[in-house]
Amino acid sequence: MAERWRPERVTALAPDSASDVAGRRLAIPTPWSDVGYAYPLLWGACQGSGSTPYSVAVDVSEPSYRCSCPSRKFPCKHVLGLLYLWAEGRIDEGGTLSRFAAQWSATRAAGDRTDTSPDQPAEKTEAQLAAAASRAAQREERVTAGLEELDRWLADQVTAGLGNTRPGAFSDLAARMVDAQAPGVSGRLRDLARRPMAARTAARAGGAWLDDTLAEYGLLHLLCRAWTRTDLPDVLRATVRSHIGFTVPKETVLATPPVADTWAVVGMRDSDEEQVSTRRVWLYGTTTGRYALVLFFAQRGMPLDASLVPGSGIEADLHFYPGGPPLRALVGDTRDVIQRVRFTTPNRGVGGATAAWRRALAEDPWLGSYPCLVHGRARLTPTPGLVDDHGGSVRLVGGSMLSLLALTGGHPTTVFGELDPRGLLPTAVLTDDGLVVL
Repeated sequence: MAERWRPERVTALAPDSASDVAGRRLAIPTPWSDVGYAYPLLWGACQGSGSTPYSVAVDVSEPSYRCSCPSRKFPCKHVLGLLYLWAEGRIDEGGTLSRFAAQWSATRAAGDRTDTSPDQPAEKTEAQLAAAASRAAQREERVTAGLEELDRWLADQVTAGLGNTRPGAFSDLAARMVDAQAPGVSGRLRDLARRPMAARTAARAGGAWLDDTLAEYGLLHLLCRAWTRTDLPDVLRATVRSHIGFTVPKETVLATPPVADTWAVVGMRDSDEEQVSTRRVWLYGTTTGRYALVLFFAQRGMPLDASLVPGSGIEADLHFYPGGPPLRALVGDTRDVIQRVRFTTPNRGVGGATAAWRRALAEDPWLGSYPCLVHGRARLTPTPGLVDDHGGSVRLVGGSMLSLLALTGGHPTTVFGELDPRGLLPTAVLTDDGLVVL
Protein backbone atom coordinates (compact mmCIF):
# COMPACT_ATOMS: atom_id res chain seq x y z
CA MET A 1 0.00 0.00 0.00
CA ALA A 2 1.27 3.46 -0.89
CA GLU A 3 2.20 5.91 1.84
CA ARG A 4 -0.17 8.65 2.83
CA TRP A 5 0.64 11.97 1.14
CA ARG A 6 2.25 14.83 2.97
CA PRO A 7 0.21 18.09 3.03
CA GLU A 8 2.76 19.94 0.89
CA ARG A 9 2.05 17.51 -1.96
CA VAL A 10 -1.58 18.59 -1.82
CA THR A 11 -0.45 22.20 -1.85
CA ALA A 12 1.59 21.57 -5.00
CA LEU A 13 -1.53 20.19 -6.69
CA ALA A 14 -3.60 23.36 -6.18
CA PRO A 15 -4.08 25.40 -9.39
CA ASP A 16 -3.56 28.71 -7.55
CA SER A 17 -3.21 30.15 -4.05
CA ALA A 18 -6.92 31.06 -3.80
CA SER A 19 -7.91 27.45 -4.47
CA ASP A 20 -5.36 26.26 -1.93
CA VAL A 21 -6.75 28.58 0.76
CA ALA A 22 -10.32 27.50 -0.06
CA GLY A 23 -9.27 23.85 0.09
CA ARG A 24 -7.62 24.30 3.48
CA ARG A 25 -10.78 25.99 4.71
CA LEU A 26 -12.70 22.80 3.86
CA ALA A 27 -10.14 20.54 5.55
CA ILE A 28 -12.30 20.15 8.66
CA PRO A 29 -14.73 17.30 9.39
CA THR A 30 -17.83 19.53 9.65
CA PRO A 31 -18.90 19.76 5.97
CA TRP A 32 -17.95 16.16 5.11
CA SER A 33 -19.95 12.94 5.20
CA ASP A 34 -19.64 9.41 3.80
CA VAL A 35 -15.85 9.65 3.66
CA GLY A 36 -13.63 6.65 3.17
CA TYR A 37 -10.39 5.35 1.80
CA ALA A 38 -9.36 2.08 0.17
CA TYR A 39 -6.18 2.39 -1.85
CA PRO A 40 -6.06 3.90 -4.37
CA LEU A 41 -9.52 5.46 -3.97
CA LEU A 42 -10.44 8.29 -1.61
CA TRP A 43 -14.02 9.56 -1.50
CA GLY A 44 -16.45 11.77 0.37
CA ALA A 45 -19.41 14.16 0.14
CA CYS A 46 -18.99 17.87 0.94
CA GLN A 47 -21.97 20.01 1.92
CA GLY A 48 -21.98 23.30 0.02
CA SER A 49 -24.49 26.12 -0.08
CA GLY A 50 -27.11 23.95 -1.79
CA SER A 51 -29.20 21.13 -0.38
CA THR A 52 -27.27 18.36 -2.16
CA PRO A 53 -23.67 17.68 -1.11
CA TYR A 54 -20.97 17.59 -3.76
CA SER A 55 -19.57 14.12 -4.42
CA VAL A 56 -15.80 13.80 -4.59
CA ALA A 57 -13.58 10.91 -5.68
CA VAL A 58 -9.79 10.78 -5.95
CA ASP A 59 -7.38 8.15 -7.24
CA VAL A 60 -4.29 8.98 -5.19
CA SER A 61 -2.01 6.74 -7.27
CA GLU A 62 -1.96 9.06 -10.31
CA PRO A 63 -3.52 11.38 -9.07
CA SER A 64 -6.87 11.73 -10.81
CA TYR A 65 -10.01 13.26 -9.38
CA ARG A 66 -13.66 14.01 -10.01
CA CYS A 67 -16.10 16.32 -8.24
CA SER A 68 -19.76 16.96 -8.99
CA CYS A 69 -19.40 20.71 -8.36
CA PRO A 70 -19.48 23.17 -11.32
CA SER A 71 -16.05 24.69 -10.62
CA ARG A 72 -13.76 25.24 -13.61
CA LYS A 73 -10.64 24.92 -11.47
CA PHE A 74 -8.94 21.54 -11.46
CA PRO A 75 -8.62 20.28 -8.89
CA CYS A 76 -11.42 22.19 -7.20
CA LYS A 77 -11.46 23.23 -3.55
CA HIS A 78 -13.53 20.16 -2.59
CA VAL A 79 -10.90 17.78 -3.98
CA LEU A 80 -8.15 19.73 -2.19
CA GLY A 81 -10.10 19.78 1.09
CA LEU A 82 -10.62 16.01 0.98
CA LEU A 83 -6.95 15.41 0.16
CA TYR A 84 -5.84 17.67 3.02
CA LEU A 85 -8.07 15.75 5.44
CA TRP A 86 -6.55 12.47 4.27
CA ALA A 87 -2.95 13.77 4.22
CA GLU A 88 -3.34 15.07 7.79
CA GLY A 89 -4.44 11.60 8.97
CA ARG A 90 -8.08 12.48 9.63
CA ILE A 91 -9.51 9.89 7.21
CA ASP A 92 -8.78 6.29 8.15
CA GLU A 93 -8.78 3.30 5.86
CA GLY A 94 -12.25 1.83 5.44
CA GLY A 95 -15.75 3.06 4.80
CA THR A 96 -18.42 2.11 2.29
CA LEU A 97 -17.40 2.98 -1.24
CA SER A 98 -19.71 5.71 -2.51
CA ARG A 99 -21.78 5.12 -5.63
CA PHE A 100 -20.19 8.19 -7.23
CA ALA A 101 -16.65 6.89 -6.65
CA ALA A 102 -17.56 3.39 -7.76
CA GLN A 103 -19.09 4.57 -11.03
CA TRP A 104 -16.21 6.91 -11.73
CA SER A 105 -13.66 4.16 -11.05
CA ALA A 106 -15.51 1.69 -13.25
CA THR A 107 -15.72 4.20 -16.10
CA ARG A 108 -11.99 4.85 -15.92
CA ALA A 109 -11.21 1.15 -15.79
CA ALA A 110 -13.27 0.69 -18.96
CA GLY A 111 -10.97 3.13 -20.74
CA ASP A 112 -13.09 6.30 -20.73
CA ARG A 113 -10.51 8.84 -19.56
CA THR A 114 -12.82 11.84 -19.39
CA ASP A 115 -11.80 12.57 -15.78
CA THR A 116 -10.23 15.84 -14.73
CA SER A 117 -6.68 14.63 -14.12
CA PRO A 118 -3.91 17.18 -14.68
CA ASP A 119 -3.00 15.72 -18.09
CA GLN A 120 -6.67 15.68 -19.11
CA PRO A 121 -7.94 19.21 -18.50
CA ALA A 122 -11.68 19.66 -18.74
CA GLU A 123 -11.51 22.77 -20.95
CA LYS A 124 -10.64 21.13 -24.25
CA THR A 125 -13.53 21.68 -26.65
CA GLU A 126 -13.52 24.69 -28.94
CA ALA A 127 -16.53 26.13 -27.15
CA GLN A 128 -14.87 25.79 -23.75
CA LEU A 129 -11.61 27.29 -24.99
CA ALA A 130 -13.54 30.20 -26.48
CA ALA A 131 -15.38 30.69 -23.18
CA ALA A 132 -12.08 30.72 -21.28
CA ALA A 133 -10.63 33.30 -23.69
CA SER A 134 -13.76 35.42 -23.27
CA ARG A 135 -13.45 35.33 -19.47
CA ALA A 136 -9.78 36.31 -19.69
CA ALA A 137 -10.63 39.24 -21.99
CA GLN A 138 -13.42 40.39 -19.65
CA ARG A 139 -11.05 40.35 -16.70
CA GLU A 140 -8.48 42.45 -18.55
CA GLU A 141 -11.20 44.97 -19.40
CA ARG A 142 -12.23 45.16 -15.73
CA VAL A 143 -8.61 45.60 -14.65
CA THR A 144 -8.11 48.38 -17.22
CA ALA A 145 -11.22 50.23 -16.04
CA GLY A 146 -10.29 49.83 -12.39
CA LEU A 147 -6.71 51.06 -12.85
CA GLU A 148 -7.89 54.05 -14.89
CA GLU A 149 -10.15 55.01 -11.99
CA LEU A 150 -7.31 54.51 -9.52
CA ASP A 151 -4.94 56.68 -11.54
CA ARG A 152 -7.47 59.53 -11.64
CA TRP A 153 -7.95 59.21 -7.88
CA LEU A 154 -4.19 59.39 -7.30
CA ALA A 155 -3.93 62.56 -9.35
CA ASP A 156 -6.80 64.12 -7.37
CA GLN A 157 -5.09 63.29 -4.05
CA VAL A 158 -1.82 64.88 -5.10
CA THR A 159 -3.66 67.98 -6.32
CA ALA A 160 -5.77 68.35 -3.16
CA GLY A 161 -2.97 67.44 -0.73
CA LEU A 162 -2.31 64.07 0.91
CA GLY A 163 -3.34 65.33 4.35
CA ASN A 164 -6.89 65.87 3.07
CA THR A 165 -7.48 62.21 2.17
CA ARG A 166 -10.92 61.16 3.37
CA PRO A 167 -10.89 58.55 6.17
CA GLY A 168 -11.95 55.24 4.71
CA ALA A 169 -10.93 56.20 1.18
CA PHE A 170 -8.23 53.53 0.99
CA SER A 171 -10.60 50.78 2.14
CA ASP A 172 -13.30 51.87 -0.31
CA LEU A 173 -10.84 51.95 -3.17
CA ALA A 174 -9.40 48.56 -2.15
CA ALA A 175 -12.90 47.09 -2.40
CA ARG A 176 -13.25 48.67 -5.86
CA MET A 177 -10.02 46.97 -6.96
CA VAL A 178 -11.41 43.62 -5.82
CA ASP A 179 -14.41 44.24 -8.09
CA ALA A 180 -11.95 45.11 -10.86
CA GLN A 181 -10.22 41.74 -10.30
CA ALA A 182 -6.93 43.39 -9.32
CA PRO A 183 -6.33 41.80 -5.87
CA GLY A 184 -2.63 42.74 -5.78
CA VAL A 185 -3.49 46.44 -6.07
CA SER A 186 -6.22 45.99 -3.47
CA GLY A 187 -3.66 44.59 -1.05
CA ARG A 188 -1.39 47.61 -1.45
CA LEU A 189 -4.31 49.93 -0.74
CA ARG A 190 -5.28 47.93 2.35
CA ASP A 191 -1.71 48.35 3.60
CA LEU A 192 -2.20 52.12 3.31
CA ALA A 193 -5.51 51.87 5.15
CA ARG A 194 -3.86 50.09 8.09
CA ARG A 195 -1.52 52.99 8.81
CA PRO A 196 -2.49 54.85 12.01
CA MET A 197 -4.96 57.70 11.58
CA ALA A 198 -2.88 59.81 13.95
CA ALA A 199 0.00 59.59 11.51
CA ARG A 200 -2.26 60.72 8.67
CA THR A 201 -3.44 63.69 10.70
CA ALA A 202 0.17 64.65 11.32
CA ALA A 203 0.82 64.55 7.58
CA ARG A 204 -0.03 68.24 7.27
CA ALA A 205 3.12 68.92 9.24
CA GLY A 206 5.16 66.52 7.14
CA GLY A 207 6.88 63.43 8.49
CA ALA A 208 7.40 59.80 7.56
CA TRP A 209 3.75 59.10 6.73
CA LEU A 210 3.74 61.81 4.08
CA ASP A 211 6.95 60.54 2.46
CA ASP A 212 5.92 56.88 2.57
CA THR A 213 2.43 57.55 1.24
CA LEU A 214 3.65 59.74 -1.60
CA ALA A 215 6.17 57.05 -2.55
CA GLU A 216 3.40 54.43 -2.58
CA TYR A 217 1.22 56.70 -4.72
CA GLY A 218 4.09 56.94 -7.18
CA LEU A 219 4.44 53.16 -7.34
CA LEU A 220 0.70 52.72 -7.87
CA HIS A 221 0.75 55.32 -10.63
CA LEU A 222 3.70 53.52 -12.24
CA LEU A 223 1.79 50.22 -12.08
CA CYS A 224 -1.28 51.80 -13.69
CA ARG A 225 0.83 53.19 -16.53
CA ALA A 226 2.78 49.97 -17.00
CA TRP A 227 -0.48 48.04 -17.43
CA THR A 228 -1.42 50.19 -20.42
CA ARG A 229 1.91 49.64 -22.20
CA THR A 230 1.90 47.11 -25.03
CA ASP A 231 5.65 47.21 -25.71
CA LEU A 232 6.95 45.85 -22.39
CA PRO A 233 9.46 42.99 -22.48
CA ASP A 234 7.92 39.64 -21.55
CA VAL A 235 9.71 39.46 -18.19
CA LEU A 236 8.56 42.94 -17.14
CA ARG A 237 5.03 42.22 -18.37
CA ALA A 238 4.95 39.11 -16.18
CA THR A 239 6.17 41.21 -13.24
CA VAL A 240 3.42 43.81 -13.76
CA ARG A 241 0.72 41.14 -14.02
CA SER A 242 1.98 39.49 -10.85
CA HIS A 243 1.74 42.72 -8.83
CA ILE A 244 -1.76 43.37 -10.17
CA GLY A 245 -2.83 39.94 -9.01
CA PHE A 246 -2.78 37.61 -12.00
CA THR A 247 -1.76 34.11 -10.93
CA VAL A 248 0.27 31.49 -12.76
CA PRO A 249 -0.97 27.87 -12.42
CA LYS A 250 1.33 25.73 -10.35
CA GLU A 251 1.57 23.11 -13.07
CA THR A 252 2.92 25.80 -15.41
CA VAL A 253 5.60 26.79 -12.88
CA LEU A 254 6.52 23.17 -12.15
CA ALA A 255 6.99 22.60 -15.89
CA THR A 256 9.82 25.19 -16.02
CA PRO A 257 13.46 24.01 -15.87
CA PRO A 258 14.43 23.22 -12.27
CA VAL A 259 17.29 24.78 -10.32
CA ALA A 260 18.94 22.06 -8.26
CA ASP A 261 20.87 22.97 -5.12
CA THR A 262 21.07 22.48 -1.39
CA TRP A 263 18.78 25.27 -0.23
CA ALA A 264 19.30 26.72 3.26
CA VAL A 265 16.20 28.11 5.01
CA VAL A 266 17.53 31.54 6.03
CA GLY A 267 14.33 33.33 7.03
CA MET A 268 10.64 32.97 7.81
CA ARG A 269 7.96 35.58 8.42
CA ASP A 270 4.22 35.09 9.02
CA SER A 271 1.48 37.66 8.48
CA ASP A 272 -2.31 37.80 8.64
CA GLU A 273 -4.55 39.63 6.19
CA GLU A 274 -8.32 39.47 6.63
CA GLN A 275 -9.15 35.74 6.43
CA VAL A 276 -5.81 34.51 5.06
CA SER A 277 -2.50 33.82 6.80
CA THR A 278 0.69 33.94 4.75
CA ARG A 279 4.10 32.45 5.47
CA ARG A 280 7.13 33.84 3.60
CA VAL A 281 10.16 31.55 3.62
CA TRP A 282 13.51 32.69 2.23
CA LEU A 283 15.92 30.10 0.83
CA TYR A 284 19.57 30.50 -0.14
CA GLY A 285 21.27 28.20 -2.65
CA THR A 286 24.52 27.13 -1.00
CA THR A 287 26.13 26.37 -4.38
CA THR A 288 24.39 28.73 -6.80
CA GLY A 289 24.20 31.69 -4.40
CA ARG A 290 20.61 32.28 -5.56
CA TYR A 291 17.75 33.37 -3.33
CA ALA A 292 14.21 32.03 -3.48
CA LEU A 293 10.94 32.97 -1.81
CA VAL A 294 8.41 30.23 -1.09
CA LEU A 295 4.91 31.30 -0.01
CA PHE A 296 2.41 29.26 1.98
CA PHE A 297 -1.23 30.22 2.56
CA ALA A 298 -3.88 29.04 5.00
CA GLN A 299 -7.21 30.15 6.37
CA ARG A 300 -6.59 32.53 9.24
CA GLY A 301 -6.36 30.57 12.46
CA MET A 302 -5.41 27.33 10.69
CA PRO A 303 -1.86 25.96 10.80
CA LEU A 304 0.53 26.99 8.03
CA ASP A 305 2.78 24.58 6.17
CA ALA A 306 5.83 23.86 8.33
CA SER A 307 7.80 21.66 5.93
CA LEU A 308 10.59 24.25 5.57
CA VAL A 309 12.24 24.63 8.97
CA PRO A 310 14.40 27.73 9.60
CA GLY A 311 18.05 26.78 10.01
CA SER A 312 17.68 23.54 8.09
CA GLY A 313 18.35 22.78 4.44
CA ILE A 314 16.78 20.79 1.64
CA GLU A 315 18.47 19.19 -1.33
CA ALA A 316 15.79 19.90 -3.90
CA ASP A 317 14.73 21.28 -7.25
CA LEU A 318 13.14 24.73 -7.26
CA HIS A 319 10.95 26.04 -10.07
CA PHE A 320 10.76 29.83 -10.38
CA TYR A 321 7.74 31.91 -11.32
CA PRO A 322 8.01 34.21 -14.37
CA GLY A 323 8.99 37.82 -13.81
CA GLY A 324 12.08 39.62 -12.66
CA PRO A 325 14.08 39.33 -10.60
CA PRO A 326 13.30 35.60 -10.31
CA LEU A 327 12.58 35.13 -6.60
CA ARG A 328 9.27 33.40 -5.95
CA ALA A 329 9.53 29.65 -6.42
CA LEU A 330 7.87 26.29 -5.84
CA VAL A 331 9.66 23.33 -4.30
CA GLY A 332 9.75 20.41 -6.72
CA ASP A 333 11.49 17.08 -6.15
CA THR A 334 13.13 16.92 -2.72
CA ARG A 335 15.97 14.41 -2.34
CA ASP A 336 17.18 15.06 1.20
CA VAL A 337 16.49 17.15 4.30
CA ILE A 338 19.43 18.45 6.35
CA GLN A 339 18.59 19.28 9.95
CA ARG A 340 21.54 21.66 10.51
CA VAL A 341 22.99 23.01 7.30
CA ARG A 342 26.62 24.20 7.09
CA PHE A 343 28.10 26.13 4.18
CA THR A 344 30.35 29.06 3.29
CA THR A 345 29.52 32.35 1.59
CA PRO A 346 31.48 35.17 -0.02
CA ASN A 347 32.44 38.02 2.32
CA ARG A 348 30.03 40.48 0.78
CA GLY A 349 29.88 43.92 2.31
CA VAL A 350 27.17 46.54 2.55
CA GLY A 351 28.06 47.97 -0.86
CA GLY A 352 27.52 44.63 -2.59
CA ALA A 353 24.16 44.14 -0.87
CA THR A 354 22.86 47.61 -1.75
CA ALA A 355 24.09 47.25 -5.35
CA ALA A 356 22.11 44.00 -5.69
CA TRP A 357 19.08 45.77 -4.19
CA ARG A 358 19.37 48.58 -6.76
CA ARG A 359 19.60 46.07 -9.62
CA ALA A 360 16.53 44.28 -8.31
CA LEU A 361 14.55 47.53 -8.13
CA ALA A 362 15.49 48.28 -11.73
CA GLU A 363 13.80 45.01 -12.70
CA ASP A 364 10.88 45.30 -10.28
CA PRO A 365 10.23 48.78 -8.80
CA TRP A 366 7.34 47.38 -6.70
CA LEU A 367 9.53 45.04 -4.63
CA GLY A 368 9.02 45.79 -0.96
CA SER A 369 12.23 44.08 0.18
CA TYR A 370 15.10 42.03 -1.15
CA PRO A 371 17.11 39.18 0.40
CA CYS A 372 20.80 39.69 1.01
CA LEU A 373 23.79 38.66 3.09
CA VAL A 374 26.23 41.08 4.70
CA HIS A 375 29.53 40.21 6.37
CA GLY A 376 30.18 42.65 9.18
CA ARG A 377 30.11 43.54 12.89
CA ALA A 378 26.95 44.40 14.79
CA ARG A 379 27.02 47.64 16.79
CA LEU A 380 24.58 49.36 19.13
CA THR A 381 25.76 52.97 18.91
CA PRO A 382 25.30 55.59 17.62
CA THR A 383 22.49 53.70 15.88
CA PRO A 384 21.95 49.91 15.71
CA GLY A 385 23.73 48.78 12.58
CA LEU A 386 26.03 46.40 10.79
CA VAL A 387 29.49 47.66 9.75
CA ASP A 388 31.56 45.83 7.12
CA ASP A 389 35.34 45.60 6.77
CA HIS A 390 35.43 48.67 4.50
CA GLY A 391 33.54 50.96 6.87
CA GLY A 392 30.24 50.65 5.04
CA SER A 393 27.22 50.41 7.32
CA VAL A 394 23.53 49.59 7.18
CA ARG A 395 20.88 50.31 9.79
CA LEU A 396 19.43 47.26 11.55
CA VAL A 397 15.66 47.19 12.01
CA GLY A 398 13.43 44.81 13.94
CA GLY A 399 13.88 43.37 17.40
CA SER A 400 16.77 40.96 16.77
CA MET A 401 19.68 43.26 17.67
CA LEU A 402 20.38 41.81 21.13
CA SER A 403 20.13 38.24 19.84
CA LEU A 404 22.56 39.12 17.06
CA LEU A 405 25.05 40.61 19.51
CA ALA A 406 24.73 37.61 21.83
CA LEU A 407 25.46 35.21 18.97
CA THR A 408 28.38 37.12 17.47
CA GLY A 409 29.92 38.85 20.48
CA GLY A 410 30.62 41.82 18.23
CA HIS A 411 32.86 39.76 15.95
CA PRO A 412 32.52 39.80 12.16
CA THR A 413 29.99 37.31 10.87
CA THR A 414 27.68 36.71 7.92
CA VAL A 415 24.15 37.95 8.49
CA PHE A 416 21.21 37.06 6.25
CA GLY A 417 18.24 39.38 6.09
CA GLU A 418 15.74 41.41 4.11
CA LEU A 419 16.85 44.80 2.83
CA ASP A 420 14.23 47.53 2.43
CA PRO A 421 14.22 51.34 2.48
CA ARG A 422 14.33 51.34 6.30
CA GLY A 423 17.45 49.17 6.53
CA LEU A 424 18.27 45.50 7.09
CA LEU A 425 15.92 43.15 8.95
CA PRO A 426 18.26 40.32 10.09
CA THR A 427 16.80 36.82 9.84
CA ALA A 428 19.74 34.42 10.35
CA VAL A 429 23.46 34.26 11.24
CA LEU A 430 26.00 31.86 9.75
CA THR A 431 28.12 30.54 12.66
CA ASP A 432 30.84 27.89 12.87
CA ASP A 433 28.16 25.47 14.06
CA GLY A 434 25.86 26.17 11.16
CA LEU A 435 22.97 28.47 10.39
CA VAL A 436 21.20 30.04 13.37
CA VAL A 437 17.85 31.75 12.78
CA LEU A 438 17.12 34.90 14.78
